[in-house]
Amino acid sequence: MDRKKLALLAFAVPACALTAAAPAHAGDAAVLHADLAEVNDSGAAGTAKVTVEGTRVTVRIETSGLLADAPHAQHFHIGGKYMCAPPEAADDITDDGRLSTTEGAPYYGPVKVSLTTEGDTSPASSLAVDRMPVADAHGTVSYHRTFTVSEDVAAAIRAGKAVIEQHGVDYNGNGLYDFEAAGKSDLDPSLPAEATNPAACGELTPVPKGGMAAGAGGAAATGPNAGMLATGMVLAAAVGGGLAARRRFGESA
Repeated sequence: MDRKKLALLAFAVPACALTAAAPAHAGDAAVLHADLAEVNDSGAAGTAKVTVEGTRVTVRIETSGLLADAPHAQHFHIGGKYMCAPPEAADDITDDGRLSTTEGAPYYGPVKVSLTTEGDTSPASSLAVDRMPVADAHGTVSYHRTFTVSEDVAAAIRAGKAVIEQHGVDYNGNGLYDFEAAGKSDLDPSLPAEATNPAACGELTPVPKGGMAAGAGGAAATGPNAGMLATGMVLAAAVGGGLAARRRFGESA
């Protein structure tokens, strides 16, 4: 075989090999995590994972310890200090030791997204109890939904400025929301405070790309240099193969 042709073959690395060597980018996707801690001694605790791709948001929430067989309103709050309210905020407006949503607002801001099970997700649905998740017989809420938000809201979530809050506390332990324990809701006097007071809260935090394994000793290279390294290896292999072939053909020529 002509040596020039052989050399060209050696460096004609298949396009698929170079494509495979390029780093895999997941577009502009961002992943965030939150640990939901109890509020108002509700006994609730959970975790949340939020993925943002452009203005498309996917939310997964698993919370236990909530009032069983009852709806639990839940939202993204954005604003204030971008944090869950501290315990002392419970006496900011009413000195009753119970944190209301209004008392917590200076810390986490207003509702920007209503985490309903279907339909509208705007702030207008913040009290759409008929479309909020209902805890099962064990007091667990498993929520999964994908929806779109405005660019401003998507940017705030990406930046870790959103707080997830779930509502509904059975203060007197009678298994339902009533007016006896805490009176009327600060958000809607037709509802009991038990139905709208916070039960769990968590601040969304961006998860580093690659997760906890990123940068681990001996792990495969990631990031922009990974593609360059892989491409170099492919080219090196091609050159080596070409030289070996030249030797073989040279010997047989």
